[in-house]
Amino acid sequence: MDKVRFIGRHIKKNGLEYFSYSGCGFEFDVQPIGHATITITLISELRECEEQYVSIYLNDIFFKKEKLVEGENQFSFKINDKNNVTRVRVVKLNETYVSSLYLKNIELQNAKYADVRLEKKKLIEFYGDSLTCGFGNLGKNTEGFKTSTEDFTKTYAYLASFALKMDYSVIARSGISAALKIYCDKTFDEIYDTVDMYEKCDVNYHVDYAVINLGTNDMAAYNELDNKAGAEDVFFVAYKSLVDRIISHNKDVKFILCTRMATLLNEDIEEQIKNIVKYIRKTYLNPVKLVEFVPNDLGSSFHPNILAQKESAKKLVEAIKSLK
Repeated sequence: MDKVRFIGRHIKKNGLEYFSYSGCGFEFDVQPIGHATITITLISELRECEEQYVSIYLNDIFFKKEKLVEGENQFSFKINDKNNVTRVRVVKLNETYVSSLYLKNIELQNAKYADVRLEKKKLIEFYGDSLTCGFGNLGKNTEGFKTSTEDFTKTYAYLASFALKMDYSVIARSGISAALKIYCDKTFDEIYDTVDMYEKCDVNYHVDYAVINLGTNDMAAYNELDNKAGAEDVFFVAYKSLVDRIISHNKDVKFILCTRMATLLNEDIEEQIKNIVKYIRKTYLNPVKLVEFVPNDLGSSFHPNILAQKESAKKLVEAIKSLK
């Protein structure tokens, strides 16, 4: 496994490489010797669903999608280009609350690992909820959530990272709030330093760009409060705490704060996000930009569909380029 490069957060667990958040995965380079066959064995853990999915890319081009059921899954594919090195990438499409993965084995037939020197890329880390996971982006708003209608590689996060030729990492969970709980029993602060919402992992790696897309679920909780007095301040403090934690590990990080991707936010909640922008500029002097997406609810359970995700990716790319 020393020739395998992991994408996103991962740890060694039960003697195997373990990963869970949306978009996590791995890649490696192979040199075919004749008609090569690649066989990959993954162990799939499922919660509240019967299957999860991964996508396979060959030299950055989509090759195929694989459905994984509970337990051990093995799939094979052929590479016939014996004159060139092929980069194989496997990306986890579903989110952490429904699934986790272990990489058990990679077998090469008529091929060998290639020693290709990877270029040093900047890292974008995404902190978010269902909008970042890609919840329902392949579905219609007349249907409920299914893992088959969630595809991280069709999200603004993946598309923007690819367009910018940057690495990415994702910490996101559908329904999670910065402070005001409604759909999830944890707040974002509780999952910030985990590999799967529960198990701790090392966060002492360098992040160049921090993209925060939180507030939609806080707004839903806020709107249901009988007494809203002070609730927006609780949201501000929690959001500020996340910013402080990110900067404590990455002094020169650049921030992009996102709003309005699924719906227009309550004015009180959106005002606090704007206050966070002011806080970053005044307290840390780090570059920061507020990005207002165009609301879309045409995906499953009234989440953004893939067209909206593409448009949001364009806006994010523009924002990040403006911070360079």
